[in-house]
Amino acid sequence: MHELGLSTVRVSGRDVVTTVTALEYAELASSVGVRSGPIPVAAEAWASCQAALERLPVVGSAPAAHWQGVVLVAEPVFTAVGEVLARGSGRPLLHGDLREAVELSRNGPVTVVAGVGEITPERLAAIPADAPIGFVLGQDAADMSALVARTLLQGPALAALSDLSFDTLSGEDPAPGLLVGEQVTPTGLRAAIGDGVAVLAGSGHGRDCIMHLDGGGICGRAEDLPLLQLLPPIRDGWTEHPTSCQQGEGCWRGDFDIANHLRASEMRVAIAVLDSCRTAVAGGGAIRPDVSVPLTMLRGTAIAVLSALGTRSGAGYAGQLATALIRSGLSLGAVVGEVNRAITADPEGLGRLVLFGDAGLVAAPADPPIARRLDADGSVVVAEGGGAVLVECAALHPVESDGPLAVDRGVGASWVLTRAVGRRGGRLVAAGDTFDEAWEQRVHPWLTRLQALPYLGITPEARRLDAARRTAVAALRARSEATHAAAARYAADRFASVLDELADVQHGIVKQEVARVARSFYAFVDGWAEPWRVTSDVQPEMCPQCGIDGAVRHRVRPAAGAGPQLCYLVCARCGEVLAGDSRFGAEVVLHAPGEALRGAPFTVTAAITAPLDRPVDVAIGAAVVFESIFDMKSVTCQELRLGPGERLAIDLTVETGAGTFPDLQPVKVIVAADGAVQCLTRSVWLRV
Repeated sequence: MHELGLSTVRVSGRDVVTTVTALEYAELASSVGVRSGPIPVAAEAWASCQAALERLPVVGSAPAAHWQGVVLVAEPVFTAVGEVLARGSGRPLLHGDLREAVELSRNGPVTVVAGVGEITPERLAAIPADAPIGFVLGQDAADMSALVARTLLQGPALAALSDLSFDTLSGEDPAPGLLVGEQVTPTGLRAAIGDGVAVLAGSGHGRDCIMHLDGGGICGRAEDLPLLQLLPPIRDGWTEHPTSCQQGEGCWRGDFDIANHLRASEMRVAIAVLDSCRTAVAGGGAIRPDVSVPLTMLRGTAIAVLSALGTRSGAGYAGQLATALIRSGLSLGAVVGEVNRAITADPEGLGRLVLFGDAGLVAAPADPPIARRLDADGSVVVAEGGGAVLVECAALHPVESDGPLAVDRGVGASWVLTRAVGRRGGRLVAAGDTFDEAWEQRVHPWLTRLQALPYLGITPEARRLDAARRTAVAALRARSEATHAAAARYAADRFASVLDELADVQHGIVKQEVARVARSFYAFVDGWAEPWRVTSDVQPEMCPQCGIDGAVRHRVRPAAGAGPQLCYLVCARCGEVLAGDSRFGAEVVLHAPGEALRGAPFTVTAAITAPLDRPVDVAIGAAVVFESIFDMKSVTCQELRLGPGERLAIDLTVETGAGTFPDLQPVKVIVAADGAVQCLTRSVWLRV
């Protein structure tokens, strides 16, 4: 830099002119061009602007590839500031509100120029998380003029700097460019930043005016003496309270003095990602904007800050993903949208980030990422690099434990990171789906139904059920925590073993009940725990055996209502035709002959159909009561595994002998589907 006059400074071949009045600023705004014309800065903000320009690289003019989207002015008072930003970057200048910004963001990044007071928590919360929107804002027009000038002069130049990330919560070993745990002190972070970094991505706890470090924090105060000489009136119980230090009582973190903190405005950082709870503070927040960490950073060296709106949890790689996406040529607006998609797609993800800065800035222009497809063997090799690689697969795991990290973006694709997360390149394989849905829709209900069977007089092996539940829960957790393919496969095998175990328990139950039928005058309802709570339908329905409209459905709760909802269907002609769980996991239709010849076998056919949305395991068997007395014999039990919507017909053959009485003989069909058990009765007349 060198001065040309009292109000003009040459910055990398470009004139920067200080202005005293708003009129002077507006007049110069109309002459700004992408590569020509002076860039105006309000005089009262020039000192801080000049200091920031001296700390990080600058460029007088930049190719059009560094800018995308449109600039939208949300308040007329900031029209001139918006004009400087739009004309200096070669983008259209529009006027509108946040609703219009959201509509425009469907077509690309939208940079909203507005005062701090307009960007309130409720307005930020109303913006779609994946919208590529950023806010160029400041306490006043002077602050905003300095931020716009630095964005134009430093935004296209920052790619030459290195990146740095830190995680105060991580217990992992540090990697190049990564500070973790006790290393993340104010002194350690200041030293690591050194002469400046392009992107600083940090993860840790925070609250409003501070992001916690070990031994201090990143402090949102901008002045040496943040004490307010006159405390402002409190408008309501939630908005813009003066902090403890502003009331002269020191930092609210009583374990540290203010001097222990790292001041946000001092950090030599071009772009910051503060993945820390409640740091996205502008207007109308819990604290005053003058101690907001991101706003104070923007008054210092930073030209953009991504910070968390409300509480953030899970998706601990958000900051490193943002860094890699910036290095891959995405605009800052696209970056915040992609990071928020990844947070939403993460099973543990909670919260979102917002962008204070120019959404259309492309710090490191590159060709748009082209989605790679998996090879024929279901794998893909990603080389080590600083950017992010897009792969068309939602669930990927590295073959090696220190291989690439795949981040699901929620739309059937993943971003793959290497150097940004301290990993090397390597092969990834499709990991398959998680078991969350299978646990919620099948395994957990299956276990619950089996454990409720004592209310029906059936006692499954409690030890086996408890072990199956523990194995399933452990597999769920192992799959969620799997960081490489072998761990994911092991978890999948363990979860599959639970399905096999439950099917085996279920088969044993049906086999046991069929044996009881064959050696007794069996009635399934005899085992239901008393007293019952019964509600009977008023309107009879068609009997599935004889076809008359004379069957009444009784809804039974055993054990005085403590047991599961059961069904007892009784026909006025046939008697009992169905008894058991009212919420059965498959459709079962029996076809039996009305009569058969004594001494010859007859067949009862069971047509079983699985639900359209999930598979089902079925066990089925049939017997005639007291077979030894009536000289009859039935088939043994069968196990079936049906896919979604699959239908199978099973023939259950009953043999009759010369000693069988030629009379009405009831056949009891015991069927279980994913833990639900029913007994269906079909009576066949035997004739000589």
